[in-house]
Amino acid sequence: MGEPMAELTEAGDRLVLYLDPGGPIELTELTDSFAALARIYARHYRADEAIETAPKLYVTKLSSGSVIAEVAPYALLVGQAYMAMDHTVTIADFAGRLNRALRAFSGMDSPASLPPPPREDAADLREFVKPLTGRARAQLGISHARYHERDGEREVMVEYSFDEAAINRAALNMDRALEAQPDKPSTATRPLAEVLLYFDVASRAAGREKGRTHDRAVVPEVSDKPLPTYFRKGVSGDPKDAIRRDGANPIANTGYIVDVLVQVIEDDPKMYIVTHVHEAVPLDP
Repeated sequence: MGEPMAELTEAGDRLVLYLDPGGPIELTELTDSFAALARIYARHYRADEAIETAPKLYVTKLSSGSVIAEVAPYALLVGQAYMAMDHTVTIADFAGRLNRALRAFSGMDSPASLPPPPREDAADLREFVKPLTGRARAQLGISHARYHERDGEREVMVEYSFDEAAINRAALNMDRALEAQPDKPSTATRPLAEVLLYFDVASRAAGREKGRTHDRAVVPEVSDKPLPTYFRKGVSGDPKDAIRRDGANPIANTGYIVDVLVQVIEDDPKMYIVTHVHEAVPLDP
């Protein structure tokens, strides 16, 4: 008991999940639980929304007894899996996202300071904790751990834990939220004037108003995550023309003061629509 069933010893960061139901877990409940976790990850950590294949989580180690699973985001390259370069930030953010959502639903933090996540996340979180719900002495642990390349030692960067009472409260509040929320996600468009925008990925082609775009930009006032970026033509033409005429590499230490529409679904920003470019500004490299 407790010996690894499968392991990948590559150095790097892992999401470590500790599920202790206080007894046996039915196999389909466990697989459904992990599948729900994978759906949350795929929804929020798609590197390029123009690519239809969703990002995937891989189990790098699974121990028996209480279920301890080490999970990492991998990508596929020439038929083989390799660890994504930005996995450290991604795992830290994913662990924090799960912790915040579970704390919100369990009442460990006030709803005003930590609002519940969107309906889709709530449904998948409910499935994730299902094997532990209503089980005496159940426990759930979520950790961000790091294996060091030099000695292979594991360092726990941050750890969150939930006991039987917290798990059951979270499950009950998730059920109530899912019954109360409509099936259709709320969508809103938020206008912002004269905010800083800089590119993470920029094509030299004309700006697109719809369809797939290769442009990805960051608006720090909204999110640190690069989002698909479109350009709405007006009386002055294509706003991206102002960027292309500027002559500078739009990724190389250059930002732009723009008017932009932010499309928000369930309080989560999804894309930007630039309506006007005021000026280019140098960024500190």
